[in-house]
Amino acid sequence: MERWLKGVKRVATTQQCSKAVRAEYTAIIDDNDATTSSSTVSKAKKRKYDESYISFGFVDSNGSPLCMLCSKLLPNSSMAPAKLRRHLETVHPESKDKNREFFVRKKEQLLESQKTMMQVTQTINEKVTKASYLVSYRIAQEGEAHTIAEILIKPCVLDITKCMLDEKSAKHLSTVPLSNDTVSSRIHDLASYVK
Repeated sequence: MERWLKGVKRVATTQQCSKAVRAEYTAIIDDNDATTSSSTVSKAKKRKYDESYISFGFVDSNGSPLCMLCSKLLPNSSMAPAKLRRHLETVHPESKDKNREFFVRKKEQLLESQKTMMQVTQTINEKVTKASYLVSYRIAQEGEAHTIAEILIKPCVLDITKCMLDEKSAKHLSTVPLSNDTVSSRIHDLASYVK
């Protein structure tokens, strides 16, 4: 019996040792797999724009090709002459025989329209900010709570605009920031400017 217990203990310790060895072996393999898998994963090739791509109707837009004809932004991986040519021939077959000057004119038109859009957006933002300051100034003059702009004034202005003008104008006016925090910061700005 005593001999049998010694044999069982030996088997148990052998099993524990083999479990420990297997765990270490697995950890070693996992570490090797992690290093090999991270080293085998290749980074995507970042292609660069070339001026010759304009003859296919594409300009560079933050590292990606932008079609000047349909304004479609393709992924960077598509910045290869064959892929750009294929887009031009399949999507815009009427323009595939156009010369380089045609696409240069298109690029100038695109840049001009972007510049115009930026100016319009900038003037709208300036007007929205000015309107917010004017309302905040009136609230400060009357000594009203800052929340009155968001709760009463803005809804009234939107209702009047919808009745007198149209829904599109009301959408423009709804962009004026008149929240409690905004009015408070505007009043603070006006007070510091006066000081």
